[in-house]
Amino acid sequence: MAVPVSYLKIKCLVVDDEVSMVRTVSNMLTRIGFTSSILTAENGRKALDAIKSNPVDMVICDVNMPEMGGFELFKTIREDKNYDHIIFIFVTAEAKRQSVAIAAEEGGDGYIIKPFVMGMLEDQIARALEKKFKPSPLETCLKDFRVAMAEKDFQEAEDALGKAEELLPDGAKVIHNFGVLSLAKGDVERAIGFFKQAVKRNQMFVSSYNALGEIYENMGDIESAIEYYELAYKISPANIDRLVALSKLFYKKGDTSRAETILKDAVSGIRKDVAASSHLMGEIYLSKNENEKALEILARAYKQNPSELAIMGSLAEAYRKVGKPAEALKLYNECLEIAPNNALAYYNMSKTYLEMADKKNALDTMKKAWELNPHSKEIATDLKALAEKDFKALE
Repeated sequence: MAVPVSYLKIKCLVVDDEVSMVRTVSNMLTRIGFTSSILTAENGRKALDAIKSNPVDMVICDVNMPEMGGFELFKTIREDKNYDHIIFIFVTAEAKRQSVAIAAEEGGDGYIIKPFVMGMLEDQIARALEKKFKPSPLETCLKDFRVAMAEKDFQEAEDALGKAEELLPDGAKVIHNFGVLSLAKGDVERAIGFFKQAVKRNQMFVSSYNALGEIYENMGDIESAIEYYELAYKISPANIDRLVALSKLFYKKGDTSRAETILKDAVSGIRKDVAASSHLMGEIYLSKNENEKALEILARAYKQNPSELAIMGSLAEAYRKVGKPAEALKLYNECLEIAPNNALAYYNMSKTYLEMADKKNALDTMKKAWELNPHSKEIATDLKALAEKDFKALE
């Protein structure tokens, strides 16, 4: 599939730690006909700097790189509304189900497996551009749904999903989004029903397994949360946030052996991604209360990837454990600059203020956490413990 001439003026960024691959892909793009200068970067961190300094329309990015891998870069730019328009195509040398699964789960615009010829790259780019600039009626409905959800216009979101359902009545993605809408409206049981229906329609639909894991974790049902996180883990074992969540649930359950095995296996599989592997190693040391060692390793991970929310949260926890709450609060505030509606950041801020004996700020931030995530049994319990009268007023 040829790339239409009208799209050949877009600005491209090629990201790979192999110089020869950067050169090869850049040459392919030139031969395809892209007329703007092609930017390059050797890892995700330098790519992020390039994106912040230059207008970029499309990123073609290797998955496994030192400092910041492709998935981490993708999540970082998608979390920033200034860059969420960028087309993102993953490149991987791993022709494995997990690489394809996580590329689909993260929501990229395409993926290509090394080695590849120019025609394969051109086909992926053409498909991604066509999807972005000439979306199908179904894709238009789903985009309208996402926009309405971002604006908390639930009626508009439901209308958009209704139109999508007419186009694809039994589609797992449509059913999943009905679950997302139900959860946002506070109907947890209905959301669970939709997510379970989605995975019946598509047993590889990892987003619904993950959503079920998060719901049951919020409800305090550790066994069910583990069940659904593990189903997601089997399909897409490289998701770092889920690995950390799953390992912590096993620690809560008392199964430290399984928790450590998950983290250690993950580290061995992503050693090339220094930030991600350091993050997981830091979590292992935190679980063993070797907090100074954890702080050292997590600080290194943060230096390599200062925009990854999960790393920032783990590093803040390490600071708290070594008795440095001010440093932890600084990191939680950085998290909120990136993701203003992050309930977990507010919750952990509240716990930090409590450690500093600042009850007023602890109560204020706990209330904010509860407003953002009223489904969390843990947050609700802690808020009630802080101020029962205030809690009743919120009900």
